[in-house]
Amino acid sequence: MSSQNTPHARAPRGTLSPERIVNTAIDLIDRDGLAALSTRRLAGELDVRPMALYTHFRDKDAILAAVTTELLGRFEWPDPGTEDVEWLRQVMRAYFRLYTAYPALLQLDVQSTRQVDDVEAKIAEQLYARLARLNVDHRTAVGLLATLIRFVLGCATVYPVRRTWDEDPQHWERVRQQWAHLPAEAYPSMHALTDDFPAFTQWDVFEFGLDTILAPLADRRSDRA
Repeated sequence: MSSQNTPHARAPRGTLSPERIVNTAIDLIDRDGLAALSTRRLAGELDVRPMALYTHFRDKDAILAAVTTELLGRFEWPDPGTEDVEWLRQVMRAYFRLYTAYPALLQLDVQSTRQVDDVEAKIAEQLYARLARLNVDHRTAVGLLATLIRFVLGCATVYPVRRTWDEDPQHWERVRQQWAHLPAEAYPSMHALTDDFPAFTQWDVFEFGLDTILAPLADRRSDRA
């Protein structure tokens, strides 16, 4: 019998588990993107029939919810004794590290309209509690956290492409030279920068933006001291 007619081997009965399904889904999304995930594709990756997935999850949305919960469970919390503003800064750094390490979570947060799960609710509760301790009013607290999360999402979204800039020691020098060749009369501000051209890594940009957004809180902390 030819190999083309040989039935595709299936995983032994009982070897499939929710953990295996979720981790395989994470790998698939990280590798091929969220749009590539379907129950049929996931079943193929697991070497099982699609119906086998429904033993553990009712549908694709349930799998995606479990993926989100698993990845958020890998969130690295700062020391709870850290001063409030610095604690907020470290939480945003932890989010950035998580999003860049697991593109699956980034894609889910950017594209999903799902409801907030228990893990996210617990994270949000601690964030708002810290802002309340700083006497931040409700409107400012909601607006500030929305701004911070969008900033982190944006930085993490461009990171996979722009991190190559960090790996190229000549990148910013080439940019400086390009700006230096612009006609000074048409682009005086950009041309002037080339005399003392700043170079930023992706983390430098992230830290600069984070400090800028949190600056009013740092001032508030100083006022309370």
